[in-house]
This record gives sequence, structure tokens and C-alpha cells, in this order.
Amino acid sequence: AIFAQVHGRTPSSASTAGIDEARTVSGMASDFPALPAPPTKGVQALEINAFLEAMHGPAAVGIENGEDPSVFRPTKLITMDCRSPAEFEVGHIPGAINIPLLTNEARVEVGTCFKEKGRFDAIRLGLQHTGPSFCRLVDALTSHGAELGDSLLVYCWRGGMRSGSVAWLFSLCGFSVRTLQGGYRSYRRWCKEKVGNAHVVAPSSVMVLGGCTGVGKTAVLLELRRRGEQVIDLEALANHRGSAFGSMGQAPQPTNETYENVIALAVRRLNAQRPLWLEHEGSHVGKVLVPFGLHTWVRSAPGGCFVVLDMSRQLRVHRLVQDYCNEENLQGEGWVDGLKVCIECGLAKKLGGQRVKEALQLLDERKWAEVADMMLNYYDKLYTRWVSESQSLSKVMVDCPSEDAANNAALVLEALAKGDGRLVPSSDSGTGNRNSSKAQAGAGAEEPQQETELPEFKADFSGACFCGEVKVACAGEPRSVSYCHCSICRRLSGAPFSCQALFSAEQVVLEVEPGSGLQSVRTSKGVGRSRCASCLSPVQATLFGGKLVALPLGLLTDWRGSAQTEGSEDAAAKAKDALRPRHHLYYGSRVMDVRDGLPKFEGAYMAAKVGTGKGGPKGSDGSSQKNGMVPETEW
Repeated sequence: AIFAQVHGRTPSSASTAGIDEARTVSGMASDFPALPAPPTKGVQALEINAFLEAMHGPAAVGIENGEDPSVFRPTKLITMDCRSPAEFEVGHIPGAINIPLLTNEARVEVGTCFKEKGRFDAIRLGLQHTGPSFCRLVDALTSHGAELGDSLLVYCWRGGMRSGSVAWLFSLCGFSVRTLQGGYRSYRRWCKEKVGNAHVVAPSSVMVLGGCTGVGKTAVLLELRRRGEQVIDLEALANHRGSAFGSMGQAPQPTNETYENVIALAVRRLNAQRPLWLEHEGSHVGKVLVPFGLHTWVRSAPGGCFVVLDMSRQLRVHRLVQDYCNEENLQGEGWVDGLKVCIECGLAKKLGGQRVKEALQLLDERKWAEVADMMLNYYDKLYTRWVSESQSLSKVMVDCPSEDAANNAALVLEALAKGDGRLVPSSDSGTGNRNSSKAQAGAGAEEPQQETELPEFKADFSGACFCGEVKVACAGEPRSVSYCHCSICRRLSGAPFSCQALFSAEQVVLEVEPGSGLQSVRTSKGVGRSRCASCLSPVQATLFGGKLVALPLGLLTDWRGSAQTEGSEDAAAKAKDALRPRHHLYYGSRVMDVRDGLPKFEGAYMAAKVGTGKGGPKGSDGSSQKNGMVPETEW
């Protein structure tokens, strides 16, 4: 009617169709159906574990004999990292290819626009950069072998607009696309949980291979890998041999982020039922930092032991000369000059000016053995300090009479096999394991005694951790049973105080099921604490260098209930009383009062002193408080 008043005629059918179409588009009632959306497949966002399984297959599948867990097979699906080339170079998920949506410059420009003008203007600017490049993205993907209908994995930094835009484009083209929830950031968090955090639990028992410079640790590790052991070669992944000369003949080192990314994915492949072998390294390999969690494993060897190769100095000097000054290396251009640079830049402050001059002169005179021997004067002292910092509760010494890596690897496995196949801490570390042989104290020692020659061990108390993989047995009565209020016990237990029974080391036998292990930490001087690596139950604490073992009372029995010993009611009552707490320690540090009538000591208990000389022992928190008692009125 309005149209007729304005134009003096009724609208034509074509005009009517146009009006109806306009009403349809604007959401008004219409007789015309909405236009169908382009035929695209749904884009599914995967959480990090599902994403990695789609990319690299199931976790914890183990490795084949001789296989390097850090060398990844071609990924199951083409995985595209659509971040800028600069972001990709800093770090990416191993196996991904970089097809950037934005160039380095465009990414900076869009990011600046987002901060200064807001989201809408940043999106408009991003479309200006990406719109003309959509064809380039598709061509780049097909150049990597992708065909229509293939499944793809796509991620960006946060799992937001970049990966969403690329996923929409490729889905529109006919590919089946999945994205990563949280983007690359979620992978980085996953890496931290695997190897980056300081207190991360090892995936299996850890064997740490150590020894002074020149014993051939890396060569032995590679031989162990050929024999089917799970080995992660930290130096190979870092493109560095670990010393001041470690960069010689190596490719440029990766970034810290790339290094951690590769190690975390390698750890993901490990079989928890088989031990992991690592080389004894410091906190960094060259300029690359060893992930904090993995460095903790190197220092404590949870569930395994610290295997130390021992070789004569003469053999080590000869091996160093063969490694660094062989004929092939010396024929390389500038090799000797490179050695000089390593000494002048890497060891000048440590060796001193005079020794540096002497070393450079020896290089000019081509006296390679003399230079190697001079370097060992420094590195042997350094390694002695590293060994003293090890928190491993078990150590195996292996004498290497030759430079043959295959023979030395066989000696390592033989020394471990003599320990009855169970990798538990040795008695000198405070566990009193009676099934451990003398071979666990070092290869080349006297023949171990047969188990039948050992006195029979009759357990008066026994128990196990929550999952049952770590079992403990005790013979005889405890030396003391105490409540402890020290700050360390409170923080480790999450309770206002802890309760433990104190035994001599020879009274305790600890048994670890095959494939399981212990997570250990040294909380103060002379005090080491262990948990089950599977369920994280506290298992034991060793004191005074392993002379005493403190066991959580709840691990053995409930002292208010029935005893675990067999015999008469009197014997059962006696056993129950033996595990009854007798006093409180470090009551001066308490966070709550306990009025139970038991004696309460401000610090440690005088009777617990073991070879500490005058002045009483230090407590588990390292303090040297006086052993005064709280007045009886506060008991």
C-alpha cells in the first residue's frame, strides 16, 4: 500500500521477491527457506593427551631394541603449526610442520593493533594480511603430501583465532581437521608436568651412569641402548658433549624450550616396567638447561641407583685423545684453533693464566696427551664435587679395565644382575636390604655370599605402601617411637605432626616390586626421605648417613589394634606396646597443642644420638636446638 501511494502503482513480482528475500536475510518472517551453509565437516578440539595420541600414537609403549626414544617416526597425521616462523623456531611440538598464517612482521603488527585499538580493528587488519594468502596455505599443505579427505591436526599459540581460521579453511576444502585445546601453551604446560617441574615423578626407575671425564659414559649408554635398555642421551639432544670442548664438531645447540619439548615427548614413550638410563649431568649441557624435574632424577636416581664407571687415568687420557685429536679431526680446518678458543674462553678463569699458556703451548707442540692430562686435573676435582652432591640412596661401582664400550656395558649389567635383580637402596644407605650382594658396592669386589649363608630374617612387623608395590619388614623392637612436630615433617605430610618408628638399618628390609621404584629427596644433612613412585606413600627416612631408618607408623600397623605377630595374647600385647608412641619431638615448633601426657621435647631426643659427639644431634630440620623438655604442666 505504501509502495502504491509513492509510485502510483503496485509492485511487480520481481520487486516482491526482492522484498521477501530482504526480510529473510534480516531474520523477518518469510516464505523462503534460508540458504544452506557451505558443506564443511565439524572441527573437533582435542585436549593435549588426545592430541598427542593422534599425532604420535599411544603413550608408554616402550622402545624397540636399539631405538632412540627421542627420534620420532613420521607422525600419524600431518600436524600443522600455524604460528609465525619466529615462534616456531623458539619451540614447537616435535614432528609438526610450520605453515604460518601470519608472517613475523604481520604478527607483530596485528598484536600491536590489538593492544592499541582493540579486538575488532586487529581482526580487520589480520584479514587484510591473511585473506590473499589462503590459496598459499592450501598449496603449502598439499606440498607436504596432504590429499583431500585426509585428517589434519592444527594448533596455534592459544588455540584461538589463528588455528580456528585455518581449521575452517581446510575443513571448507574437504579436509578433516582437529585442533588443540589451549594451543601450544597447553603442550608447554604438559612438558612442565612431565619433566620441567622440580618434583615431578619419574615414569620408571632411573639408572644414572656416571664416572670421571674420559671413561666413555656416552659410548656405554649407546651400547646399553643397543642391548635393549631405555636410554635418553641428554648430550646428543643438546648437540654438546658436556665439557668446555663439548661444542667441537657439533651442530648449533637447540633452544631451552626445544630441548625440553623433545625430552618430554621421549619420556612419554617410556615403558614404566623398564628402567630409564641417563648420563650423570650437571644443571646444564653446554648452554642448554637440563629440565628441572629430569635433573632431580639425575641427582637422586629414584627407584634405581647411581652406577659409577671407574677407569685408570692413563686409559682416560688415551680415550680423550682419540675422541678429540684423532687424525680425521686434526685434518679439519681450524680444529686446533677451535681447541685453543675453548681453553681461552671456557677454562681461563678455572685454570688460571699460567696453566692456560702452558696448555696453548702444548697444543702448538701437538702434545695432545699432555693437554688431556692437564684438563683432567680440573675435571676430576669438579666431578668429585658432583658425586658428593648426588642424593642417590644406592651406588654401584664398576671397574672398567679397558676402553671397550661393549665390554664395559656388559660389566655394568653383570654388576646389577648380582643384586638379585631388585634395584633397591643398599644397606649403607639405610635400608638394610639383606638380598643385596657385595656386587652392589662395586664391580671387582669379592664374590657375594649366597643368600643361604645369611641369617634368617624373621619379621616382627611388616607393611606396604598404599598400592602395595613397596613392602617393608622389621625385626625386633624399635629403638624409639615418636611424634615429630618439625617443620619439614609437617610440610611433607600435610599434617600438624607425623609419627614414626625408629629402627637400626640392619633391622629393616625394604622390597620393591619389579617395574616400580622410589622417589627420594634429601631434606637436610644426613637425612633422606623416600616415597613410593607409584602412589607417593611415604616409605622411609634415613638418618645419620643411613645408620637409622624411620618408618611411618601407619605403614607397619595400627598400634591401637591387633598386632601382626603370631603367638600368645601376651606376645601380641607386647608387640602392640612396642609400637606405641613414647614422646614428642620438636614440640617447640608445634602448630597445635597435644595434651596426651607424653613427654615433650623442645627439639631432638637425647637418646636418639648416634655418633654425633658432644652437644646432641641435629634434628630432621637441620636445627641444633637444645634438648630441653617442655614443663610437665604442658604435657
